[in-house]
Amino acid sequence: MGREIAPILPCDVVNVAHLSRFERWLQEQPQLLLDALSIQNGMIIADIGAGTGFLTVQLAHRVGQQGLVFATDLQSQMLDILLSRPDLPNNVIPILSTPMDTGLPAETFDLILLVDVYHETPRPDLLLEGLRRALKSNGRLALVEYREEDPRIISDPRHKMSARQAIMELEANRFKLVELFEHLPLQHLLIFMKR
Repeated sequence: MGREIAPILPCDVVNVAHLSRFERWLQEQPQLLLDALSIQNGMIIADIGAGTGFLTVQLAHRVGQQGLVFATDLQSQMLDILLSRPDLPNNVIPILSTPMDTGLPAETFDLILLVDVYHETPRPDLLLEGLRRALKSNGRLALVEYREEDPRIISDPRHKMSARQAIMELEANRFKLVELFEHLPLQHLLIFMKR
C-alpha cells in the first residue's frame, strides 16, 4: 500500500533497554495518550505488541480489577520480561501471537491499542481482519505511530508513518477514522471504529 514494511525489532539487550528507558516517559509523555483514550474501569483492552509492558501496567491500573488487559507479543522473551515485572497487576493476560494472528477472542474488546508496532506488520490486511473480529461492535482501535514528517525523530524511516498512510490502510480494511489527535509530542494518535 505504498510503503516498505519495517523489520520486527528483535528482543535483545539493546532493544529491551530502548523500550524500557526512563527517557521514553519524558519524550513520549504516555499519560497524554492514556488520557486521550478515555479508559474506563471495567474495560477490556488489548495491548498489541506489548513488549516489556511500557503501557500494559498503566492500562491495567486504569481498567481496574473489573477490567482486563490482554498483552500480546510475537516474541516469547518479551512476554517473559513483562511477566517478571514486580509491578504487573493480576488483570493482565499474556498472549504469544504470530505476525498474522493475534490470538485474541472474537467480539471481546472495548479498545485495541497498537503503539509503534503497526508499521512492522508483514501482512497488515490479515492483522486488521483479526483485530476487527476481536473488537466489540462499538469498540475502538487506537493506532499510535511516530510521525513520518517530524525531522526530530531520528529513526529508520520505515519505523515512522504519516497519518495519511495509516488512514488509507485502515479505511481499505473496513475501518473508519473517528478521531485524529496530534497533541502527542512525537506521535500521531488515530482512533478507528469498524465500518
